[in-house]
Amino acid sequence: MTYVAVSVGHAPGWAFHLLVLLHIICVVGGFGPMVYRSVALDLGRRRGDAAAAGSLAVYGQISGLGEALIYLAGVFGLAAVAAGGASVSFSKPWVGAAIAAYVVMVGVLHGMVKPAEKKYRTTLLALAQEEPVPPPDRPPQMQVLESLNRRVAAGMGVFNVLLLAALYLMVFKP
Repeated sequence: MTYVAVSVGHAPGWAFHLLVLLHIICVVGGFGPMVYRSVALDLGRRRGDAAAAGSLAVYGQISGLGEALIYLAGVFGLAAVAAGGASVSFSKPWVGAAIAAYVVMVGVLHGMVKPAEKKYRTTLLALAQEEPVPPPDRPPQMQVLESLNRRVAAGMGVFNVLLLAALYLMVFKP
């Protein structure tokens, strides 16, 4: 009986696996809070009081931690690819596509979602400090909040689709 050994390059070592583990930890901790951003804003708008504005400020701090972990996920992901050897390299099309999806996600987050979210919290806090308007009248800030909520929801929709695309690329490596 004859066995033929086929070499496809060296297998990734412990550094690669450690970097992938750190990448996954940061992905879970970072992207998890981001998924619910627009839901939290909408719940705050429906409640419409100062306590809701305060809880949104706390959620903003949690989102800030999530963003830091997202940046670390990118750093650890790039480092894992660099340490991956022949099995995982920057020349693989799925790696380039995943990096592009990541860059666009961060761009959507900073260019569309965060500015709208910041203005949303400010508007909600201002609304909470005004006198209530009797029904069926609505304060003018409600229309602003609804517009900002739609913008955050649209941005997070794009963000979440890109996240799913990046996950698909990293799991299936097409």
